[in-house]
Amino acid sequence: MKRIAAIVLFAVATMSAFAQGTAMDFIRADRNPATLGLAGAGSASFSVGTAFTAFGNPALVPLSEHSYDFAGVFGVAPSGDSHSTLYGGGASARFGGFGVSAAYLGGKYPEIPLYSEGGGASGHATPKDMMTALGLSFAIGENLSFGAVGRYATSALDAKTTLTSISADIMALYRRDALSVTAGVVSLGPKVKSVSNRTYPLPASAKVAAAYKMGFGDLSTEVMADVDYYFSGNLGAALGVQGSYKDMAFLRLGGRLATAKEDFNVAPVPSMFTVGAGVKLFGVVFDAAYVIGGPVMAGLGYRF
Repeated sequence: MKRIAAIVLFAVATMSAFAQGTAMDFIRADRNPATLGLAGAGSASFSVGTAFTAFGNPALVPLSEHSYDFAGVFGVAPSGDSHSTLYGGGASARFGGFGVSAAYLGGKYPEIPLYSEGGGASGHATPKDMMTALGLSFAIGENLSFGAVGRYATSALDAKTTLTSISADIMALYRRDALSVTAGVVSLGPKVKSVSNRTYPLPASAKVAAAYKMGFGDLSTEVMADVDYYFSGNLGAALGVQGSYKDMAFLRLGGRLATAKEDFNVAPVPSMFTVGAGVKLFGVVFDAAYVIGGPVMAGLGYRF
């Protein structure tokens, strides 16, 4: 039994699996509460932790002051009259000048109706997506590092209608005193075949980012900026500011501007404004973020 209408609904329910020309854009969604509170900025920052660098920047791990970082996240996002749930966990470990990171993230979306080819109801389905990733990285001296990530993702309406993708990130990072700069390519991978047998590219991009931290006694401020040029022709730029007290309490603000080509109605990562906060005490870290009009994410972790 063909489910033409279900396929259309599936694309909408899974946060634009095919967003006007690119496939599975959810693999670029930020699920780390620390960086989400900065609207996705922070790829070059060491203060946002390394637990989710398998979905962020693996090159941070070998230059981090922490040997281990673990965290879990949970979030909800409004979706019509219902809501979507987001969940996952990540970890990183540094062994001298080498780093390893891994993460799992998933999403479950509101139930949608299925229809037969003749237009009659044929049941319901609950769309889901998930991502797993493994990252490896190494440092050259005290200021330069490189990292790479392999990622596998699925977006499923049910057992019969599932999209899959594999992709990779390659990043380099340079740090000097209070300034860190990173650059690389993100979400490189083969095209994804849709249920209608059309192929679409992943939301791959060239990324550059920088972070600069300024101290004022017990207070500090860090300014972060990330820029992505998507190979689909889109551009995204995020600016975030984090204020902290004794590296124990954090407030975050962020804004992201995303442009779209004339034939791309939805950018791979949309424009947004965000706020966030965090607390770190005896190695235990709690972070929370709110996307204005969108999801709320919270995470609990431990780093040492």
